Amino acid sequence: MNARTDILTTAPQSRAPAEIVESYLISHYPTSLIDVRVLRDGRRLTLRPVLPQDNRLLADLINRLSERSRARRFPNAKQPASPDELASLSCIDYRRHLALVVGIQENGRERLVAEARYLIDEDGHSAEFALVVDDEWQRSGIATWAMFALSRAAGAAGVGWLHCDMLADNEPMLALMRRCRFCCTVDRSDRAIVHAETRPRALNAWRPAPAVSLFGWVQRWLGASSPAVTQY
Repeated sequence: MNARTDILTTAPQSRAPAEIVESYLISHYPTSLIDVRVLRDGRRLTLRPVLPQDNRLLADLINRLSERSRARRFPNAKQPASPDELASLSCIDYRRHLALVVGIQENGRERLVAEARYLIDEDGHSAEFALVVDDEWQRSGIATWAMFALSRAAGAAGVGWLHCDMLADNEPMLALMRRCRFCCTVDRSDRAIVHAETRPRALNAWRPAPAVSLFGWVQRWLGASSPAVTQY
């Protein structure tokens, strides 16, 4: 659970959400954050920054979540979630507000299986983050992958601290925080809430080097600018 980033914010009333998505102009799309991992069965997972038109894919992801997973990530969400409600989560500036999604191609169409984002606080030095993984894809390493990608982007943006609040019974999130060596403390006034925080530079320094496939090694040796492909 997160105080701000988990809220399904509706688009401004002065313009229709569909109009916002269609007219939204991306001034800086961070292609350097794109990453590809190959599953053992040959399918590819692509981690990339969100696009304005992803509001429909985000709605599909949220509506597929179990009731428990949805409540942990979007406690105020209406059901079913509609693409119009998610326009403000897909139309972002990639600077103060960054969102990453993980997708896979199924029957010629992309399906999102995870979403992670941070929103830089008003002080400009810290950022609140949140993430969610499709129930079918949990415990597959996607959350850790997305967390490190988010941390790497935050560090490059000059963010000094990453933090989030979660429910104390959110075991999957707590396990991820322990695995990534976050400092976790129980809220003094509400023991049902746990605060987690870390410095991006500390998390990025600890990150283990991923196993690189032969194709990915050749790409790096040749200095290719396309996304690296690693075995997953």
